[in-house]
This record gives sequence, C-alpha cells and structure tokens, in this order.
Amino acid sequence: MTTISNRASRESTSDEETGPNDLELRGRPAGLAPPDELARLYPNLALLIAYSRISDDWRKRKKAATPAHRAGKGVANQHRRNNTNAVRHGAIIVHRYTDNDLSAFKRDVFRPDFQAMLRDLRRGHTPEGYPVHGVICVDQDRIHRTDRDWEDFVEALTLDPTRLFYTPSGPMDLTEESEIIKTGVMAVVNKAESMKKRRRIRDWHQDRILDGLPHSGPRPFGWEEDRTTLRPAEADYLAWAIDERIKGKAVRTLCAEAKRRNLKGTRGADITPSSLTQMMTAPRVAGYRANRGQIALSEDGVPIVGVWEKICSPEKWEAVCATFSIGSTYAFRGPDAPKSGTPKTIKYLCSTLLRCQYQISEERADGTVATRVCNYPMSGNKDKSKKSPYKYHCAKCGRNVISGPAVDKQVERLLFAKLDQAQATFIPPDVSWPDEAKLRERADKLAELEQKWNENEVSSEMFYRLAPPLEKEIKKLRRERAKFELAAEARSESPGDVAKKWLAGEYDLEQKRKVLFTAFSAIQVRPGQKGRRTPDPTRLIPVWK
Repeated sequence: MTTISNRASRESTSDEETGPNDLELRGRPAGLAPPDELARLYPNLALLIAYSRISDDWRKRKKAATPAHRAGKGVANQHRRNNTNAVRHGAIIVHRYTDNDLSAFKRDVFRPDFQAMLRDLRRGHTPEGYPVHGVICVDQDRIHRTDRDWEDFVEALTLDPTRLFYTPSGPMDLTEESEIIKTGVMAVVNKAESMKKRRRIRDWHQDRILDGLPHSGPRPFGWEEDRTTLRPAEADYLAWAIDERIKGKAVRTLCAEAKRRNLKGTRGADITPSSLTQMMTAPRVAGYRANRGQIALSEDGVPIVGVWEKICSPEKWEAVCATFSIGSTYAFRGPDAPKSGTPKTIKYLCSTLLRCQYQISEERADGTVATRVCNYPMSGNKDKSKKSPYKYHCAKCGRNVISGPAVDKQVERLLFAKLDQAQATFIPPDVSWPDEAKLRERADKLAELEQKWNENEVSSEMFYRLAPPLEKEIKKLRRERAKFELAAEARSESPGDVAKKWLAGEYDLEQKRKVLFTAFSAIQVRPGQKGRRTPDPTRLIPVWK
C-alpha cells in the first residue's frame, strides 16, 4: 500500500510543481491502477478524494518564467500536502478536485469542482468508478467559508456514515455530536474571520481614496511605476490625443499615431480604440481620484484630487468625455457595462451623403405604371478598375454607380467654393450655454443639502432620498454643457480656417465628413450614360444646408 501511495504522490507532485495549468490538478492521479485492480490488490485501502482551493491566485496575473510563479502553484502545493497526509493516514487519493482563484465567501461565486465533489459524494463514487471512503484537504476552511457550504458538504459526506473527513490533524467522523459541534464552531469562526478580513481590505482602500493615493495594480498608461510621476512619451501622447479628440478626430486615427510613435499599452498590447477611450475618459487624467468608475468625493462633497501629476485640465476631461457615448467611457467599463454597439466603419468620404436619383418604374394594381426616385443612400466599395480604385453605388436598386475619386474631387471643389463665399460674410457667433444658471442652481442646492446633513439639520433618510436625483441631474447638465461648448467651438471656426486645415491635412476622414454634413443636406446623384468614359459633373446636384 505504501509503495502505491508513494508512487502516486511522487508522480502527481512532479506534475504539479512544473505544470502551468491548474486543470492538470484535476481528476485521477497519473499511474493509479483501475478500480477493480486496486480493490483486488488492497481490499482494506481507504480511498479518498482530495479538494484544493485558493481564493486569490496572484501568480495568474504575474508574468514569470520560473515554475514557482506559475498559475496553479498554490493549489499544487495543497495537493502535495494532501498526498503526504494521505500516506501518513494509510490511505490513497483516487480523485482530485481543484477550484483555483475562486473565493468561498462571496455569495455570487460558483465553484464548479466543489459542486462536482458534492455530486460524487452523493452518488458514492468518482467518475472513474472508484468508491469514496472519505475526503481530505489541508484545512477545513478550504471546503467552506460560510455555514451553508459546510452544511451541504456534511450532508453529502455523511450519506454514508462510515466516511471520514481528513485534515493534517487526522480523520474526523462528522456523524458524531462532538465533531459536529467542533466543526460548526470553526465554520462560524471562519465566517467571522472572512468578514473581518473583508472589512480591513475595504477600510484600507477607503483610506487610500480619502488620501488621494493611486490605485494598486498595474501602472496606468502615462505614468511611471510609482503611479504619480508622468512618463513623458506616454503622457505627451495622451495629452495630444485628448486635444485632437476634442477637435473631432476619430479614435482609430489616434491609435494609428500611437503605433507610429511605437507606443504600447502597459501590458505590452497594442493601443486599441476601446483601450484608448478608457485612458482618455479616466478621471485620473484630470487629477481626480476615482472609485468604481465614479469620481470619489470627500465628506464635504468636493472631488478628491490625487497626489499624482495630471495630464489635462478638468474642463478638457469633461469635453473629451462628451465626445463619446455613455456606454463606452471609463465609468462604464467591465463585463457589466451597458453595450453601446459597434459603429459601422466608414472608409470613403461621401458614403451615405450621396443619394441615388434612379427612376424606378412600378406597376400599380390597376395596371398603370408609376415612377418614383430611389433616393437610397449610396455607399463606397472597392473597384477593380485602375482609374477608379473605389466607387459609390446604390445597394437598393443596383442601377446607379459612379467613380469614387471623381466624386470626392468634385465635392471638395463645391465645398471650397462655398467656404470662400461664406468667409466674406463670416461673423464669429457670440454664444453662451443657456442652462448655465440652472446648473449653478442645482450645484448650490446639492452643496447646501450636504452642509445641512453634515450639521445634522437633515436626516440621513432625507439626504439619501434627495441627493441622488440632484447628482444625476448635475452630471447630465455638465455633459450637455461640454457638448454645447464643443459645438460652439466648431461654429466659431471661420470658413477660411476650415479650408486651410482641410488642405493642410489636419483633418482625418471623420472630421472631413463632419464638415461635409455641416455644409450639405445631401448630394443627389443622377444615373450615368452607358458607354461614357469621362466624368460628368452634371450628375451631382448639391443640396445645401
């Protein structure tokens, strides 16, 4: 018996110490004889199933080349001790269950191998057919951290009253009253210890928030490892990206600039539109301390300013957040974030601005024929022609096609003529946001309510009932103000400056399309003449705004 146990222990330990995946620590240990042969050779051998669990496997998130820092090393060590203890108690492990990086205290965490172990205990054998005489683990709290889990485990184990529960201290008969009382007390103690540990961690994080200290974890893009000092190359790029995004540049254009500068994310991945959006809309760039996606406030309701160097002003941060939909900003990150959808990528300048003017004939019910204009938006597609690498076509009627480069050049000429004409009579508009007084009034009301609550003039029940609607309205008004200021800045730009920036290449495709849709309501496209080889400018009919 000792030879078989030691051999299984050596083989499983060798795998566990070097195996990078905790999946290798599940199921039947390597080299174990089949159930019938094991029962014939050692009829009195106690066959145990082993359970191993770790709440937080930090090695999963640590990139290291040595076996000691590989994911699953913690549960591998537990299984190694289980093998040693099984040999000491004259038993052998026939099946292993492993829940790595899973808490047993949080209610919403599902432990798949724990549930599998309960199922096998209830049916009395492992999936391979080995009978189960008991369960072994390195400590009782590996099985549970809450009393409900312990009750489920004891109920499943004692369906066969001869089965025992093994720890390094020895086997326990959980059908005896004294053992039930002792393990029940330990379950309560473990639950209290988990609650106390959770409270200490929560208090530690809250103290860091109030002190304006940065988050733990990987360093944020733009800062050094100390999370307070700016990293020049990254910080300069992020500041530039915020300014250009406020001006209207597409995020994919900003990502292309990051690639041109040979910049990567803090974990070595390419900077993508989604990751760059998170970077630009994080309150940290404006110096604010955030918690769970929201700006952290002091007891007086004032935003907590962090100890780190900031990249942009709070006004610029609000402005850049206003350029994105709510669901894509830093405040709505993570798997539970509302999905804003993936916008369709536009590759050609005049896509959807052009409208098909093909005359469609339709036969009525009375036998007469009527015609109507298609008027469907025309989109761009690649073309095999050398003269016209792309074309605009109507996907609805399929009868109207026009050369892409020729259209873009003619539309640009129409636009520049219009801009030159508008420049002669341009007067910069003097605009101010109409709801500024409303925002100020709501902010003052919230500050007054918080002051009265701090001075115990308002009950907590009333404060928590009145404050959230005010905070929600203030946030909405600030976002509307940022959007208004962006639009006002665009309107105050002279037509001559727009033309200069267009010709100088300062605008990307998204900015150019925004200018076009500001100038044109649509551009009608008449059907072409079959066999004509030269562009016909009369096919385009601009509809000006």
